[in-house]
Parts: sequence; C-alpha cells; structure tokens
Amino acid sequence: MKFLVAVNEFKGSLSSYEIGKIISNKINKSIYNHEVTMEVVADGGDGFLGLFKNFEKRQFKTINAALQEHTVNYLVNNITKEAVIEISEVIGLKQLSEGQKDPYKTSTVGLGKLIAHLLDEDIESFIIGLGGSATNDCGIGMLSELGIKFTSLSGESCSDGITDLSKIENINLDNKNQKLSKAKFTVISDVNSPLFGKNGATYIYSKQKGLKEDDILIVDAYVENFSEKVLAVIGKDYSSYPGSGAAGGLGYAFLSFLDSTIQSGSSFMINFLDLEKKIQGIDIVITGEGKLDKQSYMGKAPIEIARIAKKFNKKVIFLAGSILDEELRELSSEDKELVDASFSIQRRFLSLEKAMNKSVTKDNIEQTIKQILSILEFKNG
Repeated sequence: MKFLVAVNEFKGSLSSYEIGKIISNKINKSIYNHEVTMEVVADGGDGFLGLFKNFEKRQFKTINAALQEHTVNYLVNNITKEAVIEISEVIGLKQLSEGQKDPYKTSTVGLGKLIAHLLDEDIESFIIGLGGSATNDCGIGMLSELGIKFTSLSGESCSDGITDLSKIENINLDNKNQKLSKAKFTVISDVNSPLFGKNGATYIYSKQKGLKEDDILIVDAYVENFSEKVLAVIGKDYSSYPGSGAAGGLGYAFLSFLDSTIQSGSSFMINFLDLEKKIQGIDIVITGEGKLDKQSYMGKAPIEIARIAKKFNKKVIFLAGSILDEELRELSSEDKELVDASFSIQRRFLSLEKAMNKSVTKDNIEQTIKQILSILEFKNG
C-alpha cells in the first residue's frame, strides 16, 4: 500500500516535519510492505521555510515585533537571487510573552531590516510567508526601513505599531530604497481578508495579538483612515483586495508600495510540491492539523490536499488534536465526502497544556497510526 503523509503542524506542539517523520517511521516499522512519501505542509505560517529545497539557510540579527534584538532564520539562493522569509520567524507571535502582545506597540520594523539587508545582498526575488504575525501596523514599520517616510501633523516620524499608525498625516516616497525597483515579492497567505471592515485584519485577527475588544472599532477606523492617505499618494486602492488584511495589513503594504503579488498559501504549496502528480501514484493520503472544524474547509491546506485526492478517487485519512463534529455536520454533502475517516489522536482526558506536550503528542500519533494500520490490514486481509 502506498501512502502520502502530508500533515500540517499541530500549532504549539509539533511541526509538520516532525509529525510527518513520526507517521512515516511508524508505517515503515510495521510488518507490512508499505511505501511512504512524506511532504511538509505549510501555507505561509509556521514551518514555511521547510517547503524549500536548493536554498541555503542563513541567519540575520534583527528585532522582533516587540523591538527586542533576536536572530532569525531565512533562506537564500544566490544563483537565482531569491530569498524566502517566514514572517512568524521574524515578527511572529511565537516570540512574544503574553505581556508583550500589544499591537499598539508591536512593529514590523524587524522585517524591513531583513529585507533591506537582502536588497544590499543583491536579492531580487522574495517569497514571503505571511502567517503568524504579532502586528497590526499595516506594514509601516517595514516600509519605514525601506525608505518610505510616514510623519504626523507635527512632523514626527511614525513607524511603530497602531499608536504611530493613528498619527500619520503625510507619506513621502522620495527616499524609497532604489534597489526595490528590481525587486519582486511573491506574498503567500492562507487569509483572504480585506484590510478593514467586519472581515478585515483588525476585526478577525487582532484579539489574538493582544488588542482589547473595546478597541477594535477604533483601530479599524485608524486602518481605514491610513488607507485613504495611501490612496491619495499612490492613486490605487488595494484595501479590498483579497489578502490585503493578512498579517495585520502587511499584505496591503506589499501590494501598495512594492512590486508584489499575493497567492493562496494552499495553492502555492500544492503547485510548488507538485502534489497533484504525487497523489496520482498513491493509495491513501494521511493529512490533518491541530483542529478539524468548519474553518478547515475555508482554503486550509489539509482539506485542499483532500480535495485533490478525491479528484483521483484516493482515500483520505485526517488526524487532528480535536474534531468539532457539531460544526462538521453543517458542511455541504460534497465537503463531507472529502474525508473518508477522521481520528482525534487524544487517548485520554488531559489538560490542553499536557495534551500539547511534544512527547505526549508523539505517543498519541503513534498509537493512532497503529490502530489505523490494524484496520487497514484487517480490511485487506
């Protein structure tokens, strides 16, 4: 039997690569003659760098979203003059303590410093994975490091967080980094949100970044006001463009000020890894993520992989930490047919903290795969 193992990260516990290796090893150690192909799943967020081969991993000392110095990983290919940046590595939530999560202060400056460094290294093509940011500043920190000047009515420079975003009255492009004229940015996002409004960056994602519920309407107005200032300067309005609200408005910053295109994270990953061709040659796809719910069916990678599998009449097994059956019952009949069998890996009642422990998750996955293999062999026997 031939398996494709392509499971998204279990956020806060195991990476896609770690899960893939656990499952592959368990299948390979079974007494049956199975073949396993493993792929890392990442649609722009944590683990995005793991998709890329033929790139050299490098490090750069910059600052995180809380303006503290830290060293980040990125990828570069000097032959093709390409670089890959994972936003969550640079200005991600994962670097911050609960007390540091404050989008009034958190900034994209550290990302701008990295991009400026790569421009100095003559990089001309950038692939940017947008997931997991801790910011809601519409990219003003990043853009400030690239020579775009934002100032208040009194002439004060504005570059850090919502506090500065709210003060911006003037935008000056005169000192924009000249090397940007040759640079192209491919922005990868699993988010289709516009910049502002009920489905925008602030309403949907800012609470997890530390914004209080009472401030959402106020901050959304700041963001909309900023977009009006940008429109007056560049003559184009990208605020309603799908993905402009990604990473707290970073998608909007790339579209408005840099030579950029936004692509769906799932589509990019599937095409980049040539998954459609690989799926044709296997029998069963094992995919999954931390939670299986209605949001899983809104363009997320595991279900998009399942969609391709069904195109070629392959069986799909979905692993998850938790499964919300009450939400899955509301799916269309077509969507319900995308997954043949779903399994929660939990074996006993545990606190969330204990359940997400790496060793516990590893053991739970191994035990679940053992049971799945037993069922498959029983059926084929």
